[in-house]
Amino acid sequence: MVQNAHITMKNVFVPDNNKLTHATNFAKGTNVILESSRLGVAWIAAGIACGAYEAALKYTLKRKQFGRPIAKFQLVQEKLSRMLALCEMMVSHLVKVSQMMDNKQSSMGQVARAKGMCCALTRDVCLLAREVCGGNGIILDNHVMKQLIDIEGVYTYEGTYEVNMLVSGRELTGGLAAFK
Repeated sequence: MVQNAHITMKNVFVPDNNKLTHATNFAKGTNVILESSRLGVAWIAAGIACGAYEAALKYTLKRKQFGRPIAKFQLVQEKLSRMLALCEMMVSHLVKVSQMMDNKQSSMGQVARAKGMCCALTRDVCLLAREVCGGNGIILDNHVMKQLIDIEGVYTYEGTYEVNMLVSGRELTGGLAAFK
């Protein structure tokens, strides 16, 4: 849980020997941390999606209906394929953005876009996983409901989808901010 507070300090004296000499630009420093943490949250979302897919696949291979595993049904296979494709796209994209960050070639907009999209797509994967598990998708034994609950918390870490897309949009439009 993140505690938010409004702190106001007035008439505070800090001796020179207690000052952080390299901390000259608060906004720039926090942006470096925010960029890294947003990428970390995007990876968490992708991990949740992969876990939901794996749990759904395991369940559909095991669960039998009409004398055969439900994984044999067309719509179940389509949903499993869609879940895996979304997971593969997220992981591939995050590898690329992570490499760019390692090489100091990433931007806040790219990272915000990755975070926003991974969280949104993970919600989709978790919902599909819940669907293919049918009524058993809501019990914790099959793990997909836990993944769905987990992504709801992660979705708001380091800004919601909308906030991250606005950060991306600001960068795409050459600094035209839709928010203050």
